[in-house]
Amino acid sequence: MRPMRLDMAGFTVFRDETTVDFTDADFFALIGPTGSGKSTVLDAICFALYGTVPRWGGARGLANALAPSAAEARVRLVFESGGARYVATRVVRRDGRGNVKTANAGLQLMPAGFDVTKLDTGLSPDDLGEVVAGTPAEMEQAVLEAVGLPYEQFTSCVVLPQGQFADFLHAKPATRQQILVNLLGLGVYEDVQKRATARAAQAEARLEAVDQVLAGLTGVDDEALADADARVDRMVELSAAVTAAVPELAAARTAAREAAAALTALDDELTVLSGVRAPGGVAEVALAVTAARAEAEAAATAVSLAEEREEKLRGELSGAGT
Repeated sequence: MRPMRLDMAGFTVFRDETTVDFTDADFFALIGPTGSGKSTVLDAICFALYGTVPRWGGARGLANALAPSAAEARVRLVFESGGARYVATRVVRRDGRGNVKTANAGLQLMPAGFDVTKLDTGLSPDDLGEVVAGTPAEMEQAVLEAVGLPYEQFTSCVVLPQGQFADFLHAKPATRQQILVNLLGLGVYEDVQKRATARAAQAEARLEAVDQVLAGLTGVDDEALADADARVDRMVELSAAVTAAVPELAAARTAAREAAAALTALDDELTVLSGVRAPGGVAEVALAVTAARAEAEAAATAVSLAEEREEKLRGELSGAGT
């Protein structure tokens, strides 16, 4: 975490609006007489992020944030962390009963290329980027994700309270190790270790299951394996034959369905025809038709003979006329 700019108003000894610009400073030292506010600058950085300061004795000392006779204290910190730029803002007010409470707290992710020097010296609620946290309750987790350190570790290795410089050096090895893990971003290796351990456990479980299956296989020798391989080959050939016969089977089933439909249609027509009956007197009519046909044939024969005689007589008449 690298501070870029700190704005304060009504905060402890800084009653008037005050800006501390760290933009171009790779290293800096706070120099001045006792009581000039050197420690307060560090307190303001810590307060903007976490809402409290170690020497206040926790959140109950929030009233220490207010300058004498001030009713409101405002702090805004612009900082860089993990390649991104954030702005943390906190506002503390005293109500009519004299109680001091946090009135507003927020963390915003500033847009890329934003010029910090363009900020005014005041603490107006300008839109400084995407809101990551908008309430005091949301600030703790949002700051933890942005800075990478909880309050206890931040005040143990980044902003050390006065008289507690040696706390980090004398801390328990486990505590120092966890602080260094957070500072150096080594938590990713812990995640890798956890995932690798989980995958190893799953692999061990699968291996144990396979071992149990293998242990249950008794009486298996080379001859049995060869016989099993031969059966597998036969099953593969049978599967291929079945696969090849599937299209023919489908075509045969289609033809069978069409034939069954045609047979059903013929059965319906036969049923209709079986209901047809000949009317009465058909036999007499048939005899009469036969007799009429015979008479017609006889008449036709007589006509033919008459025509022949007529032709013959015409010939004779023509000869006699000559």
